[in-house]
Amino acid sequence: QSTILLELARVRSLRISQDRLTAGLVSAGMEGSEGRTTPIPNNAVDTGTACIISSTTAETGVNVNNTITTHKLSASTRSRSTYVNQHEKSKAPPQNKNMNNPSTMLPFLCGLTAGITQAGFFNPYDRALYLSVKHKRPFLSSCNFNSPYLGFLQSISGRALSGGLFFPLESLFSGTLSSSSSAPTNATKKHDLANFLSGSAAGAVSAFMLNPLSAIKYRTWGRETNRGVIAEALIMWNKGGIRPFFHGLLPTLARDVAFGGTYTFIRLHVRELNLLDDHYLWIGDTASAALAAIVSGPFNLARNVQYATRASKQRPSINKVLSTLVKESVMKESAYSAAKFLQRRLRIGWGTARVAAGMAFGQSVYDLCMDNVNSL
Repeated sequence: QSTILLELARVRSLRISQDRLTAGLVSAGMEGSEGRTTPIPNNAVDTGTACIISSTTAETGVNVNNTITTHKLSASTRSRSTYVNQHEKSKAPPQNKNMNNPSTMLPFLCGLTAGITQAGFFNPYDRALYLSVKHKRPFLSSCNFNSPYLGFLQSISGRALSGGLFFPLESLFSGTLSSSSSAPTNATKKHDLANFLSGSAAGAVSAFMLNPLSAIKYRTWGRETNRGVIAEALIMWNKGGIRPFFHGLLPTLARDVAFGGTYTFIRLHVRELNLLDDHYLWIGDTASAALAAIVSGPFNLARNVQYATRASKQRPSINKVLSTLVKESVMKESAYSAAKFLQRRLRIGWGTARVAAGMAFGQSVYDLCMDNVNSL
């Protein structure tokens, strides 16, 4: 009997030690930064220690049961520690990898920088080109350069947004579509098609978003005095409702889709073939923009004609503008006169030079900004 009582005392001592050790581990593992403890379910820990009382009358049984108790204590401790870690992980809020990630906004900030720089540098050129088309007079006429920065605030906002949208959107669509066209069969043709579609998509998105602002800008350029964006928008609304803000939308979409697809396709194709050194990539960008401007020139003419239409009048359709252009060219006495007429109306000279220089300039600013940012 004395031996049994002694063994029972030893069992109680082991139980007390186990409870103290377990309580210490739970308190250390579950205590948060605010000093609070999270309760653990009863089934989280294996407490099966009833078998340690059996066969205590034999000396060997005591040793076996002590060994069993030690293993049960270790398993119980590990089980509690595992539950604590899993419970703490489950309480942590899921992290969004894109949240507060500055890299997602850097392309648009660089595009905005390129757009602002381009707007300030080319605003006199843009206004003179528009007035020459509207009044059908030579580009270098001094009348086109009166008040060269009239409407500059409208121009800088539109150009900044246009630059801030097209270049990063082109990169976004190009990366997405190129990765989906990496199949080995006809990989080159699919990749070229992806480049064309990425440029077209970037042009379409930017054209749709910026058309109302462009309509206000061109309306301001057609006046001798600047009334401001809000005042001009109210006048357009009072005279024609919402219709004046969408003047030129269809030709703008057609122009930017044709221009964006051609520009991106040629530009990236030249770079992928490594035809030019890195220091001369601007030559390829300029040539790409010039060819894209020629392809989209007819739609740009229709766009300018619709923008020049008064708010209270019905704007001419793209087909009407282009058919009138063809009829006027056919009526010329010679092919040379017809070609010269088309060149002047489509602004293949001065207009092409403006687009080519502007896109190459903006692309260089954007690429330089992205290179400097990525090197940080």
